Amino acid sequence: MNLITINDSKKITVNSDKGSACRISLDVEKRSKANVVIFLEGKGQLKLDLNVRVGSDCQVVFLTVNHNEAEIEFNEKYDIYADSKVTIAHMELSEYKAVYNSEHQLLQQGAELTVQTASVSDSRKIFNQDTFHNAGNTTAHINNYGVVMANGYTDMVVRNTIVQGAHNSATHQTSRLLTYDKSAIGRILPVLYIYDDEVRASHAASLGQPDEEQIYYLQSRGLSLNEAVGLIVKGYLLPVTQILEDENLNRLLLDEIEKKVNQNA
Repeated sequence: MNLITINDSKKITVNSDKGSACRISLDVEKRSKANVVIFLEGKGQLKLDLNVRVGSDCQVVFLTVNHNEAEIEFNEKYDIYADSKVTIAHMELSEYKAVYNSEHQLLQQGAELTVQTASVSDSRKIFNQDTFHNAGNTTAHINNYGVVMANGYTDMVVRNTIVQGAHNSATHQTSRLLTYDKSAIGRILPVLYIYDDEVRASHAASLGQPDEEQIYYLQSRGLSLNEAVGLIVKGYLLPVTQILEDENLNRLLLDEIEKKVNQNA
């Protein structure tokens, strides 16, 4: 297992050509402010186990970008301590099967979590996300935006749990899937487990195909069907590029989306 101490921004590259299994532990020192970007690369199947401990009073962004040219399984666990603000972003635009198993533990008061996922599925994408409020005054915003292309499949299971005694906590989910046509399959399962009365909790989910009138309008302006759908896909995923406070990371996310849209145009 690789143990990496984080106290400033860092880029980590995981190359599947060097091995099909990798375990990484990140220890973010208290009062750190950092952007951690993880690139998945190579041509082999990959299983990555990531364990992250975020000390108190931190502001940290974790961004994972999947460029691996084979299927992946990504298991991640985050322990977040007092008054830390953590953003976790996934850019999953690969052509291959990907499984994400995510666990977020808000362990002390003031811990705040934002999850932003952008996914385009040409094959099979599975997201299992679990967030636990283990202390009062903790906050979580889980936001998933996905596009399922022709013959693709995406499954999103999002579970948020507020334990008894976690007073004044807030947990919110937004999951949206856009399906290219009738051959594209999407499933969203939002779940809230609430064991305390003095909390705020909500979820929103939507699943459907692009608006035919929008496509017709764009085609009337000279765009092909693929170009019109690509433009809609780009607009659909843009919210993920606007949540991060770092302009360079936002630009990176936007570039990734534009590459995918151009590839399918």
